[in-house]
Amino acid sequence: MWQDYWQRYRRFWWVPCLVLLGIITGGFYWHQTQQKQKVTHNEQLLATSASKIKPATKKTHQAATKKKGGFVDIKGAVAYPGIYPITVSETRLFEVLKNAGGPTDAADTKRLNLAQKLTDQLIIYIPKKGEVVTDQELIQAPQQIATTSERTPEQASTGTSANASSASDTAKIDLNQADSTQLQTLNGIGPKKAEQIIAYRDEQGKFKQIEDLQKVGGIGPKTFEQLQSQICVN
Repeated sequence: MWQDYWQRYRRFWWVPCLVLLGIITGGFYWHQTQQKQKVTHNEQLLATSASKIKPATKKTHQAATKKKGGFVDIKGAVAYPGIYPITVSETRLFEVLKNAGGPTDAADTKRLNLAQKLTDQLIIYIPKKGEVVTDQELIQAPQQIATTSERTPEQASTGTSANASSASDTAKIDLNQADSTQLQTLNGIGPKKAEQIIAYRDEQGKFKQIEDLQKVGGIGPKTFEQLQSQICVN
């Protein structure tokens, strides 16, 4: 029986081989297709996750860098005294002055650092020309105001008389204490000369008298004559 079957169909021996080859080829192709689909699916998941993470990261960064606001109270010789908003440690004094309408014609801004960055709750006083005001009264922080308000009447009276007797010295720049920025407020003193003064002070010690300033290179009698009313040594 099997011999008859084989004799009849042996010329078709290639058919099962072809079927087997087709099954193997089809299986291999199916396997490759599944792998590609799996990789594509994973890539889509990663892309979706990344798109969800980025906005969150951006929001976190924005929250971390959110700028802090505050207010300052500006008084004295300005067009519109009052309270003005600032961005803490970013807004500069000249910007607040501009918002307040600018200083009046009678204002004296020589002793103010207009480029100074401001903090919250400052009281800024713009004096008039010829007005005697201490450096501490020009820009006051909350701590300074509290200290002043806590003084007894006797202390206040003593302080007032002391301020009156030494107002001129208080308004002057102390050569032994001033930093580069303060020295540059003096007439004819730029960044280079300010650094020379500090270098001389560091090398030679404190100035014993204001006339010693002439020992600094580039400061002669003519320059000293312009400065002597603006400086002191303590």
